[in-house]
Amino acid sequence: MRLPSKQVFYTTISIATLTLLAVWFVGLQQQWSIFKDSLISLTILSTAFLTFITVGLYEGVRLHDDVGNLLDYIRRVPFPESFADVSLELPKADLDDGEGCGGIIIAVFLWLLAAVAAIFLLWCFAAVAWVVLLVFAGMLYWVFFRALRLVFRHSRMCKGRFSMSLRYGLAYTLLYNFWIYGIILAVHYLR
Repeated sequence: MRLPSKQVFYTTISIATLTLLAVWFVGLQQQWSIFKDSLISLTILSTAFLTFITVGLYEGVRLHDDVGNLLDYIRRVPFPESFADVSLELPKADLDDGEGCGGIIIAVFLWLLAAVAAIFLLWCFAAVAWVVLLVFAGMLYWVFFRALRLVFRHSRMCKGRFSMSLRYGLAYTLLYNFWIYGIILAVHYLR
């Protein structure tokens, strides 16, 4: 049985989002801390991951890569390379201030300086946001299109064998999910 990677990706994103929202709303009513919400959400998602892997290995599931190369998607989105797309429009100046020509020149110069600083900061923000987006996309690509394919390469060995499927499921769940527990616990206890 072959599962399309896009279907697994969309289903996983939906389940993770619904789980996080449900735990958050229940946590609001119970007045749980973010630490407790995080642990409960991660435990639910780890259990779902273990179940998915175990059942998938038992049934002999293989992932079909119907997404393609990640770099093809990245090349389609333009990177903020220059200031060429930015237009500077001067506002209408009220010349009846009584400050004279020197005041107008200083005001225009300060406005241009502020505009250049704002453009530079926006450009830096766009570049940082772009890098964060690429890192996040790379992580998702690894999890859904490489890591799961590595897991399901054992499908032929595990098909119809529940104990072996469960053993591989536990091993890969520990490998792929439990380092997040370490991060949550470290942040909680080391602050």
